[in-house]
Amino acid sequence: MISRRISFADSNAALELALGRLTEDARNTCSETGMATVALDTEFIRTRTFYPIAALYQLASANEVVIIDPLPIDDWRPFTDLLESNEILKLMHSCSEDLEVFARHLDTRPGPLFDTQVAAAFLGSNFSPGYAELVRACTGVELGKHHTRSDWLARPLADEQIEYAIEDVTYLAEIHAKQRRDLERLGRIDWFQSELDERLVINGATDDTYYLGVRSAWRCEGKQINRLKALCAWREQRAKQRDLPRGHVISDEELVDLAVLRDVAPAKVRECVAPAAARRYTDDLLSIMADADELEEVATAPPRPLSRAQTKVVKRLKTVGANKASELDLAPELLSRRRDLEGCVRSFQETGDLSPAFLGWRYPLVGEEFASILAESMQTDPDAGA
Repeated sequence: MISRRISFADSNAALELALGRLTEDARNTCSETGMATVALDTEFIRTRTFYPIAALYQLASANEVVIIDPLPIDDWRPFTDLLESNEILKLMHSCSEDLEVFARHLDTRPGPLFDTQVAAAFLGSNFSPGYAELVRACTGVELGKHHTRSDWLARPLADEQIEYAIEDVTYLAEIHAKQRRDLERLGRIDWFQSELDERLVINGATDDTYYLGVRSAWRCEGKQINRLKALCAWREQRAKQRDLPRGHVISDEELVDLAVLRDVAPAKVRECVAPAAARRYTDDLLSIMADADELEEVATAPPRPLSRAQTKVVKRLKTVGANKASELDLAPELLSRRRDLEGCVRSFQETGDLSPAFLGWRYPLVGEEFASILAESMQTDPDAGA
């Protein structure tokens, strides 16, 4: 393991001191780009809660590692200042869930960022390699067994947990340096940055739009859509209020079953949900469904499954995208992920143009061929646009 000084920050004073040293070291040991870099990771628990619970923060510069215990700290200004500094590049691996932790616990969003998992997709065929896999590929180091299932809120932490936490930020700088050199050599740094920027845009569902992403929402028709929308919004609010996972309140599938009920009676409602939910929520559910049925305007319909003709078009697009990815040695999902292709077919049907995902850096690679296939399919098979 790379030798660095390790500091444990478990008080406000210790946090300020440790981050001061780390920031100074980062600025004195800039990367090849001339920019200071800090490796960053979190450990959190989210097994029985709606929101992630921050359990540990880890940072590393060239000569310093800081392990932050968030439980006894209440002055986070030194940390948020670092996270928000435009002069320091934060190196992370698969950062989406970590960003939720920062948003919930510290009401902040780190930036600028470099995500090594996203970068890896532009440098080989693996779309989402694990951290240990990247460490092995970029440094030749074999990490020990990881402790992802540990109780990170338990104190004191075991030596193995601390070692794991340190490992998670130890090699990010070395991985970043190699990936950046390779991206620049291949002329893909702009592709990577565009893709990362797109993924970092917060487009999460609101309480009122969650229903649109429910897997079987297409089963609902007419005013049943109003029911599902209202039921999902209620469940979102209740899950947040009680800080419970959605499924611990009522599952998506149970909400769809409720929305399509023909006979909205207490006994029928209770049959649709788990016994505990029936005991707790039957009256609420009946009231929500009754109010939704009174609405005159029907909510936006969720997307229906693609037709057989549309599915054939998706397969043609997938072949084009996969072949181009193979030619360039990119992860195929970058150009041919099914949900992106389905979105492209729907977009072309509705607007006559490709979806936004294929109008950016992907367009020079597959955009013209995608547009040609979609236009041809609309002309030769009307069902492809249905």
